[in-house]
Amino acid sequence: MIVALISSCGSPGLGDRFTLRLGSWVTIEGEGFRLAYESVRDERCPRDGQCAQAGRAIVTMSYVKPPENTRGTFMMDAVAPRPTVIEGYRIDVLDLSPNGDFLTMLLNRNVS
Repeated sequence: MIVALISSCGSPGLGDRFTLRLGSWVTIEGEGFRLAYESVRDERCPRDGQCAQAGRAIVTMSYVKPPENTRGTFMMDAVAPRPTVIEGYRIDVLDLSPNGDFLTMLLNRNVS
């Protein structure tokens, strides 16, 4: 089973772009923060379609944060992405594959 697809070997670190396959988990190196791409409700306009709106694609993510193993679930819109802040981390959606099987994102510490 592939856990994460990234441009280099090993787990991604903070600030690394990484891609998750639907149903997989990734652990952020040096943080222990785990993130999963659980599901997608894909209502995007078809690639060759002509739609009045782009539609939306709502992805459901889960996380586990050490050392208390705090767990949670949240949703993000991959069509009109806005940064999501969870447990002190900023999560940005960068891309969702046309079939919804792969989600590319970026995770950093939140600095607000």
